[in-house]
Amino acid sequence: MSIAWPAVAAFGLAILLTVIIKRVALAADIVAVPKADRWHRGRIPLLGGVAIAGAVLMVAALVPGRSGQAWLLIAASVVLAIVGLVDDVRPIRPQTKLVAQLLVASVLAGSGLTLGLTQVVALDQLITVVWLVGLSNAFNLLDNMDGLAAGIGFIASAFRLVFFLQDGNLEGAILAGILCGALAGFLVFNFQPASIFMGDTGSLFIGLMVGGLNVLGPLAYSRGTFSVLVLPVLMLLVPLFDTTFVTIARTVAGRSVAQGGRDHTSHRLVAMGLSERGAVLMLWGIAALSGMVAVLSYRYGLPYTATLVGLVVVGVLVLAIQLGRLRVYPETGREVPRFVAALAEFQFKRQVATVVIDSGLIVMAYYTAYLLRFEGNLETELPAFSRSFLIVLACQLAALALFRTYQDLWRYAGLHDMLNLARATTVGTAAAVLALVYLERFEGYSRALFVIHWLLLLGFLAASRLSFRAIGELLAGPGHGATRTLIYGAGAGGVMVLREARTNRGLDWNVVGFLDDDRDKQRTSVHGMPVLGGVDQLPGVLEEHRVEQVVVSTSALDAGRRAELRRRCAEAGIPVVQASLQFEADTHA
Repeated sequence: MSIAWPAVAAFGLAILLTVIIKRVALAADIVAVPKADRWHRGRIPLLGGVAIAGAVLMVAALVPGRSGQAWLLIAASVVLAIVGLVDDVRPIRPQTKLVAQLLVASVLAGSGLTLGLTQVVALDQLITVVWLVGLSNAFNLLDNMDGLAAGIGFIASAFRLVFFLQDGNLEGAILAGILCGALAGFLVFNFQPASIFMGDTGSLFIGLMVGGLNVLGPLAYSRGTFSVLVLPVLMLLVPLFDTTFVTIARTVAGRSVAQGGRDHTSHRLVAMGLSERGAVLMLWGIAALSGMVAVLSYRYGLPYTATLVGLVVVGVLVLAIQLGRLRVYPETGREVPRFVAALAEFQFKRQVATVVIDSGLIVMAYYTAYLLRFEGNLETELPAFSRSFLIVLACQLAALALFRTYQDLWRYAGLHDMLNLARATTVGTAAAVLALVYLERFEGYSRALFVIHWLLLLGFLAASRLSFRAIGELLAGPGHGATRTLIYGAGAGGVMVLREARTNRGLDWNVVGFLDDDRDKQRTSVHGMPVLGGVDQLPGVLEEHRVEQVVVSTSALDAGRRAELRRRCAEAGIPVVQASLQFEADTHA
């Protein structure tokens, strides 16, 4: 049987049902009203989840040969959708919803839909209940921005469809395709700017369906404990990360985990400078990337994709640290747990985190060097890796500490730091080779192996340190209403002003370009910003780019030129600011 027509039918039916449901919700005044802790700004009809659940249920009923487990999963998801529908119409207590989730998940686990992680039936059932309830709540929390929850659900279901096809599970593939089609149809109306929300009806339904698809079928993740444990997490990385991150962040801030707010991953990405649509697309991209890593790991096995999995983990940690630096909670004076306060006061937490990340990168670089050097004989070479990786780890960490790399601030990483890393990794690699010569006479090792390891490690460490600066500069953008700023001077001082404007959100500057009287610099660009001309072209530049202030980046400007600049700006009613004075005032504010 083809999997295409059920998916296409679900897509069309979801569109039709969404149009109908939107009118019904507006007529019945079942709408989402703007609130301080919610992201939308208008009255948006709810109940879009009814269209998703209805499309899945009706199309699945038309497909012959559904097994009892598949129908049980659909029925359980519909039950949770009904619970969500009641909550959308008349809010119910969170405890009531949790009890319903536990009961539904327990029925599914008791029927045999379990993650076969431990081979102990009772324990596997308990883990499955936690998994299903956790996913239901994760998607409920993820539904905080237009198109986010539906898009992530679509991506996760699409990758699960790939797994079903690899295992030859046609029934599971058809069901995953139906869910993909229904979500794609709903996204036509839900992507930013959304004209309808799914509500708890949809988020609870999607969470249980996606979570259940990961335990459906006799061959689900049948290639070992790693597949059962890691692959579902990779496919559902975004909702699991968001839930974990928000839980930890609220606990650290002394806030209730159940309390709503604009503190989710998507909200923080917008606070860093992305648009709403850009934040959603970035999270879709992360979900797609982690899903592809899961597919590759399932196809080729852990030995050949361990580095990819490790890099995903490191990337998530770096993103969490970067997002965690944002201040999104007001100072309320609430008491936080003692262990949280002690951690916040711990002086060397940044260095400890850096050592942990570096340790993972060192081992990954060494393992990947083995993979590249001994691709055809990897299994026979792994004993040598097991004997030596701790020696390599110790030597590289000691060298990194010796060259004082743990005193550097990542968000200011530059060329000097990269050169220091190159010296440290060179010394660390040489020390590891000497240690293995002394301990094992270097028997069974390859010199090319350590050259590859050194190159990979330098790349991994440099990328990890530059990531903070890169994320900050790539995502940071001017806030709404930021002052449109023209920088006079496209030299080193101008670059410093541009960098400060991009990273210091307190300035609230939207730099539109540079002004410089050096004709060699005009019609060029500096860090992506155009040099628009000199003082002679100032009136046209001010008008064309709607400039609101001019910042002078150099103190070496001669008096005549400075007077001419101020005169022309005064004629246009534009203030002139000396950069050093502005930054000094900002520092002492």
